[in-house]
Amino acid sequence: MKNRLFILLTIVCLSLPLCAQRLGGGLILGPTFSTMQLSGVDTCRFRTDFCFGARVALIPQRSVFGLELDVIYSRQGTSTKQASLEDGSKVKWMEKSSYINVPLLLNVYFRKWNEDDEDESRLVRLRVGPQIGFCLQGDEVESTKQPNKTVQKISPWQPGTFNRIDYGITAALSYWYVEVRYTYGLSNVFKTGEKSTNHVISVTWSDIW
Repeated sequence: MKNRLFILLTIVCLSLPLCAQRLGGGLILGPTFSTMQLSGVDTCRFRTDFCFGARVALIPQRSVFGLELDVIYSRQGTSTKQASLEDGSKVKWMEKSSYINVPLLLNVYFRKWNEDDEDESRLVRLRVGPQIGFCLQGDEVESTKQPNKTVQKISPWQPGTFNRIDYGITAALSYWYVEVRYTYGLSNVFKTGEKSTNHVISVTWSDIW
């Protein structure tokens, strides 16, 4: 079912923006708030990091449908709730990962572009479509807070324990130069365990000109 939905969104994104006439580009930059859904773990929390990238878009002139392709470097992962140890120390675990994400998005503008529009800033727009990601690296971090210091133990993800390819569905709502984007992961990050999917929210400065 997940694979079919991914393929269907790809087909829709490629087939609808037939009236797009102009090529545009833009930048993406802002914080990410990410977590993971892990089987057997109910203490996952959001962790904050950042993303940046660029986009190329087909801008509509006679319709409200456009198309864009983004390339985004995204730092994401998850964090657990802090726990107490017998010696009074506080410990929490984090998963930190880096991805190159490539979403293909259908742009739906709430009105048509006109001659006075130099960029998207005056248009409310919805973006939705499939995303494929490429995992560059990952680390498991154990952070122990002791009375006088904080000790971190970093264990890199070992090759063969995680999937290099990640895919999901992305949706975003934009106005002015601000975009709120959510990506729902459909594939497992780790090769072991029943479920380990990414869920990422980003709030970015974003435009197309």
